[in-house]
Amino acid sequence: MNYAQRAGIMLASSAVALILAAVIFDRFDIGLISFPIAVIVFTLVSLVAKPIVESLVKQHAREIYWGVGLVTTFFTLLVTDLISNGIQVEGLFTWVASTGLIWVALLAGDLVADNLGGSHKTPAKQTI
Repeated sequence: MNYAQRAGIMLASSAVALILAAVIFDRFDIGLISFPIAVIVFTLVSLVAKPIVESLVKQHAREIYWGVGLVTTFFTLLVTDLISNGIQVEGLFTWVASTGLIWVALLAGDLVADNLGGSHKTPAKQTI
């Protein structure tokens, strides 16, 4: 699977993840018109942050890989919330719960991309 195909799958899984968060959490709002921009920002931040974090984790702390994934997802969500008007997240519970939900949805999207691309990663090496 090439980078464009993987980016397309990540874009789709980001959109689904953000929509799920908005449907489940009352204090997670999506602006209809600016939502596409928020999805693009979220995906781009995620695509940039992922290799950096993976490299650091491989070098320093393989045992905390999953926790770093949650922190990266939170950071990506925070940057998207600050940069775009497409999403608005309010309240500690909403931040924590939506970060977990979005991380799981992105993990599922990455698993789909890996399976379509023939990649055989071990679970400890899956996306963050």
